[in-house]
Amino acid sequence: MMDSAENATRRAMLRKTAVWMILLCAGAACTDAGPSEPDDSIGLQAHVYISSALDIMEFNSVRRYEIDWTAFREETFAEAAGIMTIPETYPVIVSALERIGDGHSFFQEPIASAPPAAGNAPSAALVDGVGYLDVPAFSGGGEDGDSLALLYHGLIEGVDTMAVQACRWVVDLRGNTGGNMWPMIAGVGPILGEDTVGFFVDPDSVFRSWTYYEGEARINDAPVNAAIPPYEPQSMAPHVAVLTDSLTASSGEAVAVAFRGRDGARSFGQPTWGLSTANAPFLLDDGAVIFLTVSTMVDRAGVVYGGELAPDEPVVGEKTGDPQTDEVLEAALTWLSTQSCA
Repeated sequence: MMDSAENATRRAMLRKTAVWMILLCAGAACTDAGPSEPDDSIGLQAHVYISSALDIMEFNSVRRYEIDWTAFREETFAEAAGIMTIPETYPVIVSALERIGDGHSFFQEPIASAPPAAGNAPSAALVDGVGYLDVPAFSGGGEDGDSLALLYHGLIEGVDTMAVQACRWVVDLRGNTGGNMWPMIAGVGPILGEDTVGFFVDPDSVFRSWTYYEGEARINDAPVNAAIPPYEPQSMAPHVAVLTDSLTASSGEAVAVAFRGRDGARSFGQPTWGLSTANAPFLLDDGAVIFLTVSTMVDRAGVVYGGELAPDEPVVGEKTGDPQTDEVLEAALTWLSTQSCA
């Protein structure tokens, strides 16, 4: 067991670790594993660069206690034999991330500054007297993330004020391949409700909470994205049907997890992709980034995920948004019709 000083040090380092994709934070520094003997067959710059990448993996990976890192490093450097320049190391680093085996980590080569990918626009409608909210993938952050969250609140308000009894909603996450979870959590907040809605847990059993409160999506009570001013719905605890499919991944799965364990919520469709883990970005010297899986999603009831999320009611069907042709939506609406408004 770690003493309090060691635990405080680890917590301080974890607080520096960013959480994107599914986490939107800045990069974190890794611990120096100490010098290693350079391989004469590898250029010095390439060797140092690969060593730095391996340090990041060894000290931050969600699987860090499951891997023989001595053997892992030997295999990586053997694969790097003959490499002299940093760009030549990229395939080696990609291969190393694949060998970690978490299925979620990836490597991004240095790129010029570009606007964040926004994804498709969300939409809302009143379907058979039930609110319907489509939540697509979104990879932006900062002000773009806040703007998206505010857009969701506006869409929800538009439908909420049309309904006689706005106590039933469908949240459609089908096709949501992920991106940044925080604008999505802040956006669906009026339907989700104010509460601690999930957690990340790392291999040292350190938990970080996800909370929605007064328009803000928070991690460990620190706001990440927000809709200001927030919309307050007619019903503070509506019945919710959450729809998923095999393309619901990463941050899309985080939104699904946020509804797990919530009273009055039920899921329909197909199992999700299976990336219910959290990635953090680690910046390398040349501007490349390692997006490393560092923790696992946990719902408010304490259920730990890490793989696919199976729906409460498996239903096969194509997403059309029309209950006449969309069997998953039809099943969700059938269930919602049995749920009475308070």
